[in-house]
Amino acid sequence: MAGNELAVIKVLVMNKNKSALKHLGIIQSVDAPGKDKGQNKNINSIGAIDGVSTENAIKKADIYVNNMGVSIKQSGGSFSFNRLQRSNIIEVFKYINIINEQNVLSKIDDAVHDFHKGNIKKRNRPWKDILPEKDFKDLLEFLMMKGSPNHGISHHPAEFILEAPPKIKDLNSLQVYTFEEYFTKYKEKFKIAIRRQWIGQDSKSEHTRALGLSKKEGNRQWVFNEVVGVPRSGWMNDFMKCKRKTVYFLMIEKEK
Repeated sequence: MAGNELAVIKVLVMNKNKSALKHLGIIQSVDAPGKDKGQNKNINSIGAIDGVSTENAIKKADIYVNNMGVSIKQSGGSFSFNRLQRSNIIEVFKYINIINEQNVLSKIDDAVHDFHKGNIKKRNRPWKDILPEKDFKDLLEFLMMKGSPNHGISHHPAEFILEAPPKIKDLNSLQVYTFEEYFTKYKEKFKIAIRRQWIGQDSKSEHTRALGLSKKEGNRQWVFNEVVGVPRSGWMNDFMKCKRKTVYFLMIEKEK
């Protein structure tokens, strides 16, 4: 998720019926995705932007421009997808018809275990070590544009990716890509990122997430009794040391 969505939407609204963007044409309408398909809300003024929320993983389109779903991404380093659980991987592979999914999962398991043991130091792994280009491309397209592991195909898929810098000067700061164009431009920068959090860390939200991940049977191979690393937040004072665990998940990261 980009950190500048509302600023992007503001520029789009300010340029309605004035300017055009590649693939989208002259900006005639800007709409926020509704709760259900076909229930989009027209953003007809700057004041209406305050009620727009892009905090929803179910919606792949952050905004509609001329009735076309657009995913907003910030330029530079960013996460293309957050918190992919082991328990969801095979299901996602079935959506994109990866045939040798168990072999791929074994490669991911090996990478997670090697990182946990300290056999590999870099937590960002080349996708080419795990997946052929077509399969990784299909995986990324599904996660960015079409759906999510927990909710399946989105009612609000994205047709295009709009990339914007952290500070937007004007409409010329925005670049619009098809997924094919975006992947071709950045494919060497994408990495499969191994991330961890801890049961017992002194962050209620992160501790709760780690606890939730650990309770799913499909995640058990990425849950370790050995504590590796130290959370930035430190440890809970009232949580027994012997109950601490290290829990892993994946991100897909676009490096700078």
